[in-house]
Amino acid sequence: MSIKKYEVLLKTADLGSFTKTSEVLGYTQSAISHIVTSLEEELGIKLLLRDRFGVRLTQEGEALLPAIREVCQKNQEVERQVALFHDLEVGQVRIGTFLSVSVHLLPGLLHDFSQRHPHITFELLQGSYEDIEHWLSDGRIDMGFLRLPASGSFESILLLEERFLAIFPQDQPPAADGPFPVSQLEQAPYIMRPDSVDAELRDILRKAKYEPRITYSAKDDYAVMAMVEQGLGMSILPELLLRRIPYQLTTRELDPPARRQIGIACKSIQNLPPAARQFLNYVKKSVVR
Repeated sequence: MSIKKYEVLLKTADLGSFTKTSEVLGYTQSAISHIVTSLEEELGIKLLLRDRFGVRLTQEGEALLPAIREVCQKNQEVERQVALFHDLEVGQVRIGTFLSVSVHLLPGLLHDFSQRHPHITFELLQGSYEDIEHWLSDGRIDMGFLRLPASGSFESILLLEERFLAIFPQDQPPAADGPFPVSQLEQAPYIMRPDSVDAELRDILRKAKYEPRITYSAKDDYAVMAMVEQGLGMSILPELLLRRIPYQLTTRELDPPARRQIGIACKSIQNLPPAARQFLNYVKKSVVR
């Protein structure tokens, strides 16, 4: 049985679409459908359900997916090792990342690394901390950027520590210069992000025994910034996210200060594929101070 059929099934299951899979792998849509059908006939099992919304795994497909993913990963490892014997730098690195890293840290790293290693490719998945830890656990990615300490049993490397900053409209700065007292969150209108970043802040505020006066909620970081710019309230965001933004904002450090640690994690550094290990070493040299 061709390993390529497994790879096509895996990519189709991950993307949920024959069309998207054909675009990524360079096949026609009908060819992707034919390959999956051929695999189903060989196994005698229905693997995918097709409907007008796309494709999804059957129960049998869900049960077989971990083993199929492992087979594909082992095959990629063989190909990488053979490439090393031929003194070639090839392979794909699969990375989990979250927004501020995706926008302000990762592009520069990828650009400089790719200049040195043009035959190594990357697959990026963006999500929450919880998503990234799940992807690490099930082998969907080689490594992931995370807030430390991570909740999973991963090997991790601290890359940087960043401040949380209070943000205000540029034409409505706080009355006093200097750090913004966390105690004033009980009076100031606050725009909340209902996700893991504000979960960090809620932990900080809970320890300080303060509760913000929430007036608005937005899921997108840039929507929060736009709302603050329009004078709808203030908010608190990580420093890295506030680099090179198109919004007219004033920032203040918090009093007491609040910080988070950002690191990169994987199941086992020693067992990383060669290309992934090479990129991890590059990240350590480039980011860790």
